[in-house]
Amino acid sequence: MTNKNIRNRNGATTRPTNAEADIEADAGIKYSTKIAYGMGHGLVSAKNMLFHFFFLFFFSNVMGISEGLVFVVTAIALVFDAVSDPLMGQISDNFRSEKWGRRHGFMIFSVIPTAIALTLLFAPPVSLGPNAVFVWMLFFTLCVRLGLTVYGVPYYTLGAELSPQYNQRTSIFAYREFFNNLFNMAIIIGGLLIFLPATDHYEDGMLNREGYAPLALTVAVMGVVCSVISVYGTRKTMPPLARYENDTRTKWTDTFSQIKAAIKVRPFIWLCTAYSLTVILYGASSALGFYHLTYVWQLSQEAKTIVTIAPLITLIPCVILTSVLAKKIDKKPAALCLSLLYIACILIPNTLYLTGGLPPIGDPKLLLIIASFNGIGFMGFTGIVILANSMMADVTDAMELQTSKRQEGVLFSAFSFAQKMTFVFGTGVATLSLVLIKFPKQAQPSELAQSTINGLAGASIATAIIFGLLSLYTLSRYTLNQDALTHIQNELKNVT
Repeated sequence: MTNKNIRNRNGATTRPTNAEADIEADAGIKYSTKIAYGMGHGLVSAKNMLFHFFFLFFFSNVMGISEGLVFVVTAIALVFDAVSDPLMGQISDNFRSEKWGRRHGFMIFSVIPTAIALTLLFAPPVSLGPNAVFVWMLFFTLCVRLGLTVYGVPYYTLGAELSPQYNQRTSIFAYREFFNNLFNMAIIIGGLLIFLPATDHYEDGMLNREGYAPLALTVAVMGVVCSVISVYGTRKTMPPLARYENDTRTKWTDTFSQIKAAIKVRPFIWLCTAYSLTVILYGASSALGFYHLTYVWQLSQEAKTIVTIAPLITLIPCVILTSVLAKKIDKKPAALCLSLLYIACILIPNTLYLTGGLPPIGDPKLLLIIASFNGIGFMGFTGIVILANSMMADVTDAMELQTSKRQEGVLFSAFSFAQKMTFVFGTGVATLSLVLIKFPKQAQPSELAQSTINGLAGASIATAIIFGLLSLYTLSRYTLNQDALTHIQNELKNVT
């Protein structure tokens, strides 16, 4: 955007007033820029879909690796991310390049290595034994996570830099989530119908090992193309380096002292915790999602595709609803409403299944009900993601007022870490559920005991209640609103 800095009488660079920022944001953020930024989520979406929906199923149910070993890999990856994400945020906050700014260079140079690692992760050689497959899984999981740290932290942070205006930030992240979910739907539909269709040999195509490597390669290439478009489509809107001329650089060794300072900003703590709990719930639901579609609802590949397409129908209404709610009742109340909607759409169908309140398996009405809950629940979760990112952009202003340093990278690294916790803790919860109900490996749907199927439904209910209630409580403690942000930005204007 064309963010013109203002010099006060002491010669220090200050930010525009809130009214000036509103005018600049509305005039400077073109639709093409928002579209380019949104497309940048392609690589992240490729990783998320493969990890959330296919990783556990592939390595446990197809490759025969124990759920415990899969969880060990995810736990190691979490420890790795806990260090790498904040370091990347700190590095990008302090990086200065006339050509690439603070973010774009990291993005463009990380896309191809990340795509290669993502493809190889799902292509272990047939000759490998179980121990070698475990090592393969661990090594390439860490490679993917490192690549997504170098790309993802600057990418997420970039969204907060495009506009200082309260509601414009929601619009920017709404575009991102529109493309994110568009990519998600394409990956799931393509995976089920093109790469993993049912065959005479496989009652369910998800059990076909040979389909996973081509799927991973295809979505990785898609991610590279979209990321390159995003980098070159947003470069002209990056804030000028003059914006940071009074922003003292810190060393990478100061990373965790900066995080300690962020922890003192209460809105950051409550928002980050609430978001993390929500995405853990999403991760657990996603990891068990294909287990439900295959074993609880016993849907064909075509029916699974219909359930997957349902959120696509609600995508545009979701973006509109989220933006309208945020403007009418402010961001936090809107996020609370959408959280309740998301949690309800997990609880209701599973509870009805266990109490016999749903049509029998195979009834077309059952497909309609499951698809409807999936679509409406998607609206709730996607709205939470949009608003949480918009709220975190507001927190960066509060952080700057308190520390006199602009640290979008450090703060959004927490969100990048939370996104990865979706997979790690979510997969851990899903793995624990499968262990507790003693779910058999490589079982065809017709071979599964009813008690085991009921266990899958019960696990989803318990997860939604625990993580859902905790996320609602922590989100209710968040305090920033539009009036508070206006006051903060006016205070920043007067800081010399």
